Amino acid sequence: MRLLLLPLLGVLGIALAGAQSPEWVKELTPGTAGTQLQVPPCKLTFDVGWSHVMTAGQATLTVREAGEYWRADATAASTGVARLLWKYDCEMTSIMHRDDLRAHYMQHRETDSAETCRYRVAFERQRIITQTQVQPVKGTPSTATTVCLHGPMDDILSVILYLRSQDLKSGRKITRVVQPWDTPYLTTFEVLGRETLVYAGTKRPCLKLGLKIRKIDRTTLELSAYKKMKTATIWVSDDELRVPLEMQANVFVGFMFARLTKFELLSGPAAQASLPANTTVKPPPAP
Repeated sequence: MRLLLLPLLGVLGIALAGAQSPEWVKELTPGTAGTQLQVPPCKLTFDVGWSHVMTAGQATLTVREAGEYWRADATAASTGVARLLWKYDCEMTSIMHRDDLRAHYMQHRETDSAETCRYRVAFERQRIITQTQVQPVKGTPSTATTVCLHGPMDDILSVILYLRSQDLKSGRKITRVVQPWDTPYLTTFEVLGRETLVYAGTKRPCLKLGLKIRKIDRTTLELSAYKKMKTATIWVSDDELRVPLEMQANVFVGFMFARLTKFELLSGPAAQASLPANTTVKPPPAP
């Protein structure tokens, strides 16, 4: 489930601290958001499946206004037979600037049969501060705070809004640095073309996007292969809403997919949200 969240929901203007920039910086797409900045407050529900046939879980994504910010909340959980094999639950909140879709703050909690992990991430222009808390079912809990001297970055939800804001012409590639949990990744989306997909019994014109992911060492900024996911493809509605309709990925446990089952536009009080009580993360003390 966690592996599917990255391309699903991932369905920069980069400034580096220091004199040396890694070679991959040349691949990055400028951080300016595109023309489709307006996001209708909405809620999306997805079925998550494994091996073409088995429904393994459900995920939701809700986007609401929070003053000068967007607030996006995502949930995911294993269900049914899959939950008997692997219990998994997660909740994530992303706070983004409405004027340029820049990530501001992210908090995330995920629980499986072995442990509960909590992440709090502050996205600054020149650095990313991450606090990680791990509570194992058996063993000693731990807390660590790290700093990556590379910014700005997207989180897993802000990159969705950035991507949908862009001019998605066939053949275009968009490369961003994304931190979905406690590790940054270099993600490249490529517009593979236009196709037709059946959603809710109706044929919908879609944009077909390919996704490539590489891991970034937060200290050395060196790239390495992301071996847990081989390929991923995302289909997005080719209209002004640009709603993610389906995602397919070949991961180390086999084929997984996510399909949109419900799309709701929100209005009135349901379209409004407040900010988390605390959106700052203190860096670790200087050595």
